[in-house]
Amino acid sequence: MNLEITGNKNFRICQLTDIHLGEYPFNDASNKTIRQIEQLLKENDFDLIMITGDLIWGKSVDKPDKVLGELYKMLNKYNVPVAVTYGNHDSEGQHSRAELRECEQFLEHRVPKRHSMVVNDRESYTLEVYRDNKLSNVLYVWDSGDYLKEEPEDYAAIEPEQVEWFWHLPYEKGKNKQDIAFMHIPLPEYNLVDSYEEGQKNESICASPYNSGLFYSLKKAKNIKALFVGHDHDNNFIADYKGIKLGYGNVTGYNTYGSLKRGARIIELTPTDVKTQIITFAEK
Repeated sequence: MNLEITGNKNFRICQLTDIHLGEYPFNDASNKTIRQIEQLLKENDFDLIMITGDLIWGKSVDKPDKVLGELYKMLNKYNVPVAVTYGNHDSEGQHSRAELRECEQFLEHRVPKRHSMVVNDRESYTLEVYRDNKLSNVLYVWDSGDYLKEEPEDYAAIEPEQVEWFWHLPYEKGKNKQDIAFMHIPLPEYNLVDSYEEGQKNESICASPYNSGLFYSLKKAKNIKALFVGHDHDNNFIADYKGIKLGYGNVTGYNTYGSLKRGARIIELTPTDVKTQIITFAEK
């Protein structure tokens, strides 16, 4: 299912993150999560659903194909393209990220991944958005991994191969582009932000202790105007850091910690800008 901008419309993305479904049959919290996502999709029109990790509690889910199958079955009701990347909790159990990616075959409106590259079971890829049959925007998706193998108490860093992959892609770079990026774990630069355009910062930023230089590459390339992550459930701020918007999504799932109201981040790509806002669920 290709991504296209029709007419003079903006391209609207719904970022869901930290859904944290448990084992099936679902408990009340997971059932509520499914209901609220479905209500959001009934009430809004989106051009893409981007899920940025921690779809499941991997350590406690024995049958991720069943759990993800239930989520994807609900998403299949709506004629909206879907793309997925993974978080640190998704593969904590006995199932690999490769197995979780296999479950994406259940998505009837899966977006074609371009330039897919897998390193250490982590897939990076791009999504292409077209307007009038011409490439308009590129969405870059990095799987930020889970934990450091040598230091399992710390979160993974972006691999050098993932940075190199970015530079070898055949896309135009430069300040006139309005491209954006997604991953689960925030980059270390999120810790350098000292003021926020909007949203809340209610917990520490849990990034990797190691900086592999991806942000500098984004800064140098100039085409990526915003990066959106998940991971820290009590943060949903967006800030400008050295010309790039560093943003969190909004925690979506009820089956996990966090004091923020559950919801989603909405991102609109215009010909000249990236606009964004939080929508919280109208709980009933």
